[in-house]
Amino acid sequence: MATGPFESARVERPVFVVGSPRSGTTLLQNLLCRDPSVYKLGRESRFLWHQLGGQEVTGIFPDRDRIASTFLSQVYRGERAWTMQEQFRWAQRCASQGTPAQYLDLPHELAQELSTQEIGPFANSVQTETAPFTVPPLGAVWATDTDGPVRIVDKDTGHCWRLPELADTFPDAQFVFVVREPEEAIRSLMAGWRHPTWFFTYRMEVELNISGYSSLAPWARRWWNFNLFPGWEKLVNASLEEVAAQQWESAVNPVIDHGIPLIQEGRAIITTYERIVTAPTETLGTIAEFTGLDADALIGNGLDKNYMSMRALLFDAGSGDIGPRAARARSLLEPFAQFLPSGTT
Repeated sequence: MATGPFESARVERPVFVVGSPRSGTTLLQNLLCRDPSVYKLGRESRFLWHQLGGQEVTGIFPDRDRIASTFLSQVYRGERAWTMQEQFRWAQRCASQGTPAQYLDLPHELAQELSTQEIGPFANSVQTETAPFTVPPLGAVWATDTDGPVRIVDKDTGHCWRLPELADTFPDAQFVFVVREPEEAIRSLMAGWRHPTWFFTYRMEVELNISGYSSLAPWARRWWNFNLFPGWEKLVNASLEEVAAQQWESAVNPVIDHGIPLIQEGRAIITTYERIVTAPTETLGTIAEFTGLDADALIGNGLDKNYMSMRALLFDAGSGDIGPRAARARSLLEPFAQFLPSGTT
């Protein structure tokens, strides 16, 4: 096993998937991780950045050696899939220790079968975009048990604020940006905010009075969902429609400012959620050519929608006039038009 002060050099050509929450970043990350040669965390990397003291809003960024060594201690590849029976037994084991089924990364139907109680966020700590607990990998090969270079595919919606630091710290890194039609993204964000057990991310010191959300349950006055972003303080008394629209825009703006230069330098590529879903073979082929990943492995048996972190709007997004906000937000996509196939913006 490789050790010593130069271990961080083992991380080579990492691929960072970047986009707004609810824009297909989880789906794309999981599709790229079909390449058996890459290592992954199995979840969004937000917990690592916070563990290292990094904050997406403030721009605090740990040094490369600490980031790389922390990734190396956590990433793995080559695990086998859990059977439904194994997932059920794992959920029962966790339930016996006091962890409700809703907090496990299980199919919604299975969690519903095990427990239907809507209990809100678990504990008081910073969590993540997805359920705070995941089933552990089976038969995985861990980077710490190997020698040689380690190529990581990593997704975190907070990366939109880390682009300059990531590009400087990992000069061989490649970036794949994902954008989604804003009306659908905003609607999906709203549904995520209203989900009874997922997406709780920050326990707030200030009380939230977000109409369409804060009245749903007692915990909804203290828990912020998805990314915090510059200017969030002005939205603690806003409508959920406005919060979701600002959440989408706040993630897209830094990609315009810092991501487009990376595209022009040949270090990044951009696609859309819609193209991933409607033309997966062509889209994944283009990304594979750019990154050097195995196109056959990525395309596999086509698009597996089980990779989506919330496959349908199972929870009512609420009513509201999203259209005008989405129309204003849509203009932000114009700078990307020249880098996308015609008709995708």
